[in-house]
Amino acid sequence: MTKATQRGSLRDVLKAHGLRYSKPREAILAFFREQDRHVSAEGLYVELKQRGTDLSLSTVYLNLGVLKTAGLIREFEGVGGEALYDSSVEPHHHVICTACGAIADLPLIRIDDTPPTRYLQHKAEAASGWQVDEPTLSLQGVCPVCQRAMH
Repeated sequence: MTKATQRGSLRDVLKAHGLRYSKPREAILAFFREQDRHVSAEGLYVELKQRGTDLSLSTVYLNLGVLKTAGLIREFEGVGGEALYDSSVEPHHHVICTACGAIADLPLIRIDDTPPTRYLQHKAEAASGWQVDEPTLSLQGVCPVCQRAMH
């Protein structure tokens, strides 16, 4: 795909999600479109800087928020509570290594044919009478590489 074709298609993607085109949005969206990624705003900022894209950290944060709200990327919480951004917006879970910080995607798990977050939401509402916002599910553990290193 040529750079002009990619730019045109990224413009179309932004427009289809109700967003106006900007060079920062194009650079960030292109980064996420290259491959499945899990990255912090600071990590994205550094990666784009190394590629010669000159954006401020505040511009990165602002545009990540816009792209997340538009449904083009997802945000989730890393091991230390850091906000991480995911290029895959399809429903799935993450498992995060508490030793090295590696992140793996897990397919959507179901309980009684219901996603676990929805299952927990319904159970919590029934038990408490509260109206529960969309709960989040965070799985943490030790990855196979770190397990081998520990033994």
